[in-house]
Amino acid sequence: MNREFRLNLYLSYSHALSDIMHIVFGLTLYFVSEDLNLSILSMGLLYNTASIFRGISGFVSGILSDKSNFLYWIILFAALSSLGSWIISYSSDLNMFSFGVIVLGIGSGIYHPVGTSAITKYTVNTAKSLGYHSLGGAIGIALAPWFFINISSNYSWELSYFIFGILTLPIILIYIDKEIRNLKSDLKPPTEKSIKEINYKKVTPIFIYASLKDFSISGLFLMLAVFVNELTKESISDISDVDFYTSLISSVIILFGGIGAFTGGYLDNLKSRKNILLYSCLIAGIFFLATTNNLYFTIIVFTVISFLISSNDPSLGNWLGNTMPKNLHGTSFAFMYGLGQIIGSFSGSLAGVLLNYFSTTIYFRTLSLPLIVASIVVLYLYRNSQNKKNIASK
Repeated sequence: MNREFRLNLYLSYSHALSDIMHIVFGLTLYFVSEDLNLSILSMGLLYNTASIFRGISGFVSGILSDKSNFLYWIILFAALSSLGSWIISYSSDLNMFSFGVIVLGIGSGIYHPVGTSAITKYTVNTAKSLGYHSLGGAIGIALAPWFFINISSNYSWELSYFIFGILTLPIILIYIDKEIRNLKSDLKPPTEKSIKEINYKKVTPIFIYASLKDFSISGLFLMLAVFVNELTKESISDISDVDFYTSLISSVIILFGGIGAFTGGYLDNLKSRKNILLYSCLIAGIFFLATTNNLYFTIIVFTVISFLISSNDPSLGNWLGNTMPKNLHGTSFAFMYGLGQIIGSFSGSLAGVLLNYFSTTIYFRTLSLPLIVASIVVLYLYRNSQNKKNIASK
């Protein structure tokens, strides 16, 4: 296996576990809320708080990864994520559970800006590498519902977090690969001009687009399992194992996100990028408006949304990567993922409020608004100037 393939393999596995951490709260929400006697509003506010910590940790780690070996941050991501998972697994009250969720949030927040910038810095075929990377993440979160919901249902939600902590820890072994460990010195472009400041005029539309998109996708995955579980109980009266079908349906919906990301990685290029970014969010937003209480129609709607929103991940990463010089990729992705996580975290508070006063369908329909606004951002602010030779990354 050549060095680039191994790098993609390591980071795809890390991405899979990192993405699981972003949705695990929603997957175990109805188990934890019932066990600890917490309302959806309280759980939503806790998710909001933990995600803010996730965004801050991503912001800091992304910036610092430009000044140090990215592997140190990947290792810290694995260590803190395992620690947070184990704290949650041993929590006996709300305070300990909250502390564990925050530690897990800080750990999981490290990965995205560091791992994604490593791909844009050190791979030759960046679009395909981002496609594989996104597929790895989506496969992880596609398996997550089956893993967490079934273990939580048949055993306990504490055990599911404990086992997950064990699965995260082996990421530390990436440091053994000497060629990957020395990527920083081996592949640093000797002729690239070092630029010390971000051109905010160019990257602000990217940050806005990413934040709006993250709000909707975070909101979908937060309440997906809860909604599917409710509709399954209402639609199939004689069902014997609701949790199993909830995990199966959720996995299928999320898996199509992986297929979308993989497809987007192959379709992305400078000519198609604007259309991918525009229509994926616009059509997904329209589909959110079609959310109903019909289980089978909802499965179709959410599957299409998952495919569309994930299909623009490689294009979004390449848009930012082509706009910024390599020596600022970590910082740039730190801003994009950090802001996305912080803004996306408020989908938890929105869920708590809307589910308390209205309905779950109203909540999902509301998630259409950020996506429609994101498509407008791309329509008016996307710049084809990245084709020109004077772009800093050239």
